[in-house]
Amino acid sequence: MTQTVWQERHADAHAVRSLCDELGISGLLAKLLVQRGVETPEKARMFLSPSLSRLDDPRHMLGMPAAVDRLIQAIEKKEKIFIYGDYDADGVTSISVLVLFFRRLGIEVDYLIPSRLDDGYGLHEKYVDEISGKGCRLLVTVDCGISNVSEVESAVRLGMDVIIVDHHQLAKELPPASAILNPCQPECRFPTRHLSAVGVCFNLLIALRTELRARGWFSSCEEPNLKEFLDLVCLGTIADVVPLTEENRIIATFGLQELGVSKRPGIAALKELSGLHAPKLEAGQVGFRLAPRINAVGRIGLASKAVDLLTTDSYSVALALAKEMDRANQQRQNIEQKILLEALEQLKALGKAARPTSLVMASDSWHVGVVGIVASRLVDRYNCPVVMLAFEGEYARGSARGTKNVHLYKALQKCVEHLEAFGGHRMAAGLKLQRDKLNEFRRAFDTAITGQLEGAQIDRVIEVDGELQPADLTLEIIDELKSLAPFGLGNPEPLFVARNLAVKSARLVGREPPYHLKAVLADEKCTYDMIGFGLGDRLDEMQEKIDVIYTASINNWNAGNSIQLRVRDIKSSRD
Repeated sequence: MTQTVWQERHADAHAVRSLCDELGISGLLAKLLVQRGVETPEKARMFLSPSLSRLDDPRHMLGMPAAVDRLIQAIEKKEKIFIYGDYDADGVTSISVLVLFFRRLGIEVDYLIPSRLDDGYGLHEKYVDEISGKGCRLLVTVDCGISNVSEVESAVRLGMDVIIVDHHQLAKELPPASAILNPCQPECRFPTRHLSAVGVCFNLLIALRTELRARGWFSSCEEPNLKEFLDLVCLGTIADVVPLTEENRIIATFGLQELGVSKRPGIAALKELSGLHAPKLEAGQVGFRLAPRINAVGRIGLASKAVDLLTTDSYSVALALAKEMDRANQQRQNIEQKILLEALEQLKALGKAARPTSLVMASDSWHVGVVGIVASRLVDRYNCPVVMLAFEGEYARGSARGTKNVHLYKALQKCVEHLEAFGGHRMAAGLKLQRDKLNEFRRAFDTAITGQLEGAQIDRVIEVDGELQPADLTLEIIDELKSLAPFGLGNPEPLFVARNLAVKSARLVGREPPYHLKAVLADEKCTYDMIGFGLGDRLDEMQEKIDVIYTASINNWNAGNSIQLRVRDIKSSRD
């Protein structure tokens, strides 16, 4: 295990004072804003008061005029439009918003999602042929396509135009598409570079609706209210773990409101099966309850069922599909636990160092649709990039997950001679290689990661926002902290250090590993309930006095209001 270092985020004192003076906010809130890169009064006002009117102009996105013109041509000529998308929540929601928008226009479009198990990621030649055979003249790829040069060339030869809607890193050669929408393109002037694919789709719909309005299309039919689509855009955005800053913050803020009151049968059924009954949702509830059920059906079944769920008008149909996804999620959790235990045994047998630079593991018994989740768990445990591969005959397919101090996609580019295919971005990627290339790839990947680190420490670092004893917390302060929500990548929930807390009691909770740690802590003034999710293996450390890293929340149990500490890490106060 790596050594854990607690490190306070820097905050420029002048910027903190400026925010306090200009906005009349507390020093704590001002410091938290500056620590998140919000250093000017204007940026702070926009951050604390998101507005749909501040969405970026989609016309600044490279390729947008060409994409809108080609779609309108297809609409006016009643050409066959086909949507091809990825099998994860981002791809599923991307397909869903396009399908629902076109239905509002009275236009039915077909869609297709490859099988994660049988096909893997991206646009595939066999499906290009199949789609062409159905009379398609315009193919729209969502959350994929940016690296499929030969497949797009085949589509063009077969008489199709292609619009690529993607957000993944660019390969050296771009496909010959009629339009490419991807904010990662160097020439793109769109301000928010790290949109999810469904975020790019949402911008496409804004631009398309604007042009249709200008051409008088809505004189004879109702204009779609795009705000109602934000529930799905928010779901895909949070599920894909893009930074919740800039436009993504606006999408998440208003999308969470739409998710809370959504009348969409699929969302209502999904919330019911996820135990989410309150009208106000948090980003964490979307990321840990709704998104896994959407993703699960694509991991071990057919992702098209998730599109059916999100686009149906029937609650009974939606409920049946949601129950199927709930069962798939349970199955996924069981498979995940089995793979995790096997991976830990494999690492033990290999005698891996306590502080590895990278981990590359493979097995004939692992499920290719679940290895990515296990890779994320191992990243948390070992604080290094992890590649998990499932052998399938002479090939291995799998997923890679990274840490914030390395760039996964660039590392994989250094290993291209050992790979059959790969794609992704900074923090996550998918890959395929021949079985007999595993050891060569393992060495090349470790060399690539080592080169990026350049001798930097690989201690596990937890960034905190400062020290704040629980005794100094008030309900007003916690409400103030909530003004920074929604929390996620790029806008972490405030983390504080509290020292010298006495352990009054501690026990494990949960039905299966990894167990959670529940305790009662005390300072000189009060006692506090504590929960540490996934920290069950730290029970032996809960002795005498401890220091903790925590986030604060309000426990409304039994009609009362008390402060609960959600603990992320613990240390003995003697250390």
